[in-house]
Amino acid sequence: MNRIEKIKKFPQKSLQSQQGLTLISWIFVLIIIVFCGVFAFRIVPMYAENRYVKDALKSLAEPGMKVSDMSNSEIQKKMMNYYLVNNVRSAGPQNIVIERKSSSVIVKVDYESRANLFANIDVVMSFQNHLDGDQPNLCCKPSASETPRATKY
Repeated sequence: MNRIEKIKKFPQKSLQSQQGLTLISWIFVLIIIVFCGVFAFRIVPMYAENRYVKDALKSLAEPGMKVSDMSNSEIQKKMMNYYLVNNVRSAGPQNIVIERKSSSVIVKVDYESRANLFANIDVVMSFQNHLDGDQPNLCCKPSASETPRATKY
């Protein structure tokens, strides 16, 4: 049996039964794509806004400026001006906490951001941004001693 005869005997039934996705399958795929798109359009702006909050904290520690030399009202004013320019709405002045210790200043901006996903389903994201005036290069995550630990029951 030569090669051409083998090809002719190849079962054609398996090639004819492969037709692709059905209408139900396409609808299912489109539902998944729409869900992922809606989810992305709700979540990405919250992360972008948190990026502006981090940039605002980093702007406090610009070269030539020391956070410990600034008063609380100066820190809040600078942060609020940055928020106003970049349209930050979730982290308002009530979320700016300034802790002054004997040798350092810690500026904390801890807040939650909420977005409606579908009907009565919301997505809530919690952000913790801390700036230690002595170590501005380690901005904007809380130190290990500041993070709350989960309690075991």
